[in-house]
Amino acid sequence: MLPNWLIYGVAVICGLLTWRDVKWGLTGIAIAIGISPEYRTEFAKDLRLEDFVMVAVFLAWLIQKARDREPIIPFTPLNGLWVFWLFTGAISVLLGLALGTLPSWKIGFFHWFKRLELALLFWMVADRVRSLADVKWLAVSGMIGALLSSYIGWQQRWLRWSDTNGEPSGSYNAYKVSGPEGEKSNVYAQYLVFNALVGLALAWSLHPLPGSWFPAALAGLTIVPILFSFSRSAIAALLVGVFSLTGVFHRRWLPLVLVAMVIVPSMLPSLLKERLEGLSWERFKVERLGGYIASIRETLPVNPLTGRGLGFAGFNRYENQYANTLAREGILGLIAFLALLWGVLKMQNETLQMVSDPYLRGIIQGCFAGTIAYCIAGLSGVPLLAIRPSETFWFWTGLCAGIWRLAVFGQAEETEELESEFAMELQAHGSRS
Repeated sequence: MLPNWLIYGVAVICGLLTWRDVKWGLTGIAIAIGISPEYRTEFAKDLRLEDFVMVAVFLAWLIQKARDREPIIPFTPLNGLWVFWLFTGAISVLLGLALGTLPSWKIGFFHWFKRLELALLFWMVADRVRSLADVKWLAVSGMIGALLSSYIGWQQRWLRWSDTNGEPSGSYNAYKVSGPEGEKSNVYAQYLVFNALVGLALAWSLHPLPGSWFPAALAGLTIVPILFSFSRSAIAALLVGVFSLTGVFHRRWLPLVLVAMVIVPSMLPSLLKERLEGLSWERFKVERLGGYIASIRETLPVNPLTGRGLGFAGFNRYENQYANTLAREGILGLIAFLALLWGVLKMQNETLQMVSDPYLRGIIQGCFAGTIAYCIAGLSGVPLLAIRPSETFWFWTGLCAGIWRLAVFGQAEETEELESEFAMELQAHGSRS
């Protein structure tokens, strides 16, 4: 727990740096996402470091946009889908309050404003990408945040010998990495999974260039904290993401991945092996399938269209993001959520068709695999609803949207320049004749 003045000071500094360049503020956000919720404020337990940094950066960015008379929301393929998801969330809150299924207006609007915060993060990152240098700056910022977070996991894993109850055990096998204090281990692991896939994709895309070592190091350093989080959904998501990368984009690395799949399990500690044996359909039916059934039974008789209201219950009630979305926002909200995810995958695929730079392709490929991984992990977890995984997801997805804008509008500008040059040549030729 840090004093309020220190956290407010960090937020103010990031806001001031945004006046110099928005990318400085975005760097502060990326790092804050990586190390939060290790650092909270005494003002309110649900507000974390990145919340204060984001608010300061958002305000500075909005004032800049108003001063320069630029459109606040940049054009991306996801704008309409984002507005639809924000709309369904707002409707679920209002109807939940009207019907009495949402216990508090404060809870409902808190969750809705967190969603708005994610939308603004996405748009601000997309808006800031104006060149390849901007992409690299923001990508490195995101990876630095993940490296700092990985360091926390490594420190817990190797320097603190204890069991899950915090008692000394003297055994490396007994400690369960939980990420920063106050956060569930699976949420921490899901955050690392997405960043690990981006790092791995970048390393493979840039290989054998010298720049491939940094993202490769990021991917490698996240493995131990992910494994020792004991999160089955995170480990399954990592495997799905790796196979998505090798099966779709980097088939030459598939033999190496298959060999690693055979060798690595034999090297794992016994306690971790026992946990991985729980990755089965039977256990999924027992521990997770009930969440889907309960969500349907509790939602359809009350308000099937818009649900009980955004934030009416905690994520642990249904244990997966799809059942949670149905219960909180109904069929309309679930459709909006799935449509947005489909739009993300479609945008990433379109962008891959337009770019040839290995750095840009590596980022898009990693985000594509990460999106697939989060969709699969969402069957038994909430990576796209929990705060930190969703923040890193929309940070990187905003970067993908920025690359899309760079490819589309960059090509349009080049075409306009060529057309103007051709017209000038025709005019000059006509005057000579």
